[in-house]
Amino acid sequence: MTQNISRDKSKKRATILDGAIDVFINMGFELASMDKIAETAGVSKRTVYNHFGSKENLFQAIVDDFLAQRQSLKTITYNPEEYLAEQLLAFANAEIFLIDSPKRLGLSRFLTRVFLNDIKYARETVSKYPPSHLMLLNWLKEAVEDNKIKSDNLLLTARVFYAMIEGAITWPALFTDGINKAAVEPMISEIITTFLARYGNA
Repeated sequence: MTQNISRDKSKKRATILDGAIDVFINMGFELASMDKIAETAGVSKRTVYNHFGSKENLFQAIVDDFLAQRQSLKTITYNPEEYLAEQLLAFANAEIFLIDSPKRLGLSRFLTRVFLNDIKYARETVSKYPPSHLMLLNWLKEAVEDNKIKSDNLLLTARVFYAMIEGAITWPALFTDGINKAAVEPMISEIITTFLARYGNA
């Protein structure tokens, strides 16, 4: 019985978050109301308050879930038996996953606006989580130890990889109509080829 109640609460929480994301994307934080969020989620306003207490708490839960998901996607372990290009593709896809659907793209745009408008809040929020490049940094360290990657500055190397992905794909998607998957695949392939031409230990 307890497990069923926990599952119901978890499902209800996810439903509220999903509805809140739609409302925040379409209306922005200031205009979004708990009434509208409850209506969109198909639950009572009391249910929304019981789960989150306030609009601010609900918004923070969305941010936390988004950043936790990003971290989870980038948890990629170095595999000495697998081609470097395939492993780097996993890192690239983890980055692009956050913008490759209309809803995730909308959320990314919304959070980008919020963070740009309040840099202090952005720093405080992001500081709760490991840097986005940390898993790639760990991966690079093992690849260097395996003599597959050459780098005298692993942090710089990780930042170069994400600079290429974000500069060529993520940021253009945020400020245009999104990503064109047919165009993205060859771009990722070219980025990885260029990265390995510079850092791969052929």
